[in-house]
Amino acid sequence: MFFGFLETFLYLSGFQPTLPFKKFAIPAWMEELDSAVLAQYQGFIVKQGFVNEDAYAYRPDRRYGYLLKPNFEITVSNYSSADFIGKLPPWTLKSDSLGNRISASYSESQGNVIGTQTLHVLGDSTSFGWGVNFEDSYPKRLVQKLAGTTKEGRNIFLKNYSTPGFTSYHGRLLLDDKVRIKKDDLVIVSFGSNDSYPSIKSDHWHFQTRNSLAGKISWSLNRLLLVNWLRTLIYSMPELTLVKTENRRVSLKDYQENLTSIFKTIKERGGKPKFINICNGDKYRKVAEQAAKALQVPFYDFPKIFGSYLSKVHDLYPEKFVTYFEAYGELIEKKTQLVFLFPDICHPNTIGHQLMADIISAEGKIFD
Repeated sequence: MFFGFLETFLYLSGFQPTLPFKKFAIPAWMEELDSAVLAQYQGFIVKQGFVNEDAYAYRPDRRYGYLLKPNFEITVSNYSSADFIGKLPPWTLKSDSLGNRISASYSESQGNVIGTQTLHVLGDSTSFGWGVNFEDSYPKRLVQKLAGTTKEGRNIFLKNYSTPGFTSYHGRLLLDDKVRIKKDDLVIVSFGSNDSYPSIKSDHWHFQTRNSLAGKISWSLNRLLLVNWLRTLIYSMPELTLVKTENRRVSLKDYQENLTSIFKTIKERGGKPKFINICNGDKYRKVAEQAAKALQVPFYDFPKIFGSYLSKVHDLYPEKFVTYFEAYGELIEKKTQLVFLFPDICHPNTIGHQLMADIISAEGKIFD
C-alpha cells in the first residue's frame, strides 16, 4: 500500500522521469535508443550546451520505442544550433489525446466528418515539421492548397503519423497499427535519414527485444515512476563511447524491402502513395528512388528541387526570406541551403515546407 501510494502520488504530481548526465537532465525515454544513437546525442548536448526542449515531449512505448505524449504543449526556443539561439523563431509543439501533433485550432470532431478524403503522412522529423509550427509544416500547407481540388462537398483531413527519429521499420508498424486508408486517399512516405543512421543493433532487433517475454517484464518494471524517481536520485547516466560501426538502424536491403512493402500496402488499400526525399544519404536516396520507380510511385527529390528555386525565393516568400536572412546574415550567401533548411542542413524551415507544399499541389486534382 505504501509503494502504491507513492506511485499514485508521483503520477498525480506530473513527475517526469529524467536521468542526470553531467550538468544535464536527459529524458528517461531516451534509454530506449540504440547505444550508438544515444552516444551521438550525448555528444551533441555537450557541444551545444543544452538539451533541446522538444526532447521532453515524448514518452516510452513498447512497440515503437517512444511516441509523442498525449495532450502536451510546449513552445521551443532552443533548438537547431547554439550559434543561433534567439535568432531563429520559436515553434510550438502540441498534441491531441492520442498523441498526434495538431494545430492550436484542431477539433477532435474533425476526424469524424463523413465523406472526407484523407492525406496520410508517414515519415520522420522532416515530415513531422520539426522546427516549425504545425500550421507551417508542408502536410498542413498541402491540405490547405488541395482544399479546392476535391469533388464538391468534400473536405480533406490530415493525419500525420510522422515522428522524429522514425524509420521505414516504424512505417510498416504504423500501416499495421494505425493507418486506415480509404480509396483514393493520398499517402506521403518519407523515410531514409534515420534508416541510414549508424547503430549497434537494428530497429528490428530492438523491437524484438522489447517484445520478448523477458523484455516485456523489464520494460513494464522500468515504467514504474517510483523506480524512475529513485534512479533520478542515485543514478547518473555514463558518457557512452562513440564506436565505429558498419551497422545501420535499417540496412539498405531491409530499407528497400520496407519501402516496397509500404508502397504495395498503400496501393492494395486503394491509396495513392508518393515518396518525398528530403534528408536522405546518397545510397539510401538511390534505393528509395528505385523502389518508387519499380511501383510507379512519384518521387520528389527536394534537395535538387530546392536549388532550382534559389533565385526565386525572395520574390515568392519575401517575409519568410527576410526572417532567415536576418538570422544568418552573410552566412546565408555562402551556405545557400540555409534559405530552405535549418543549420543542420536537413530539416526544412518554413520556406522549405511552403515550397514543398506548393510543388506537390501544383500537380492539380491529385485526389480525383
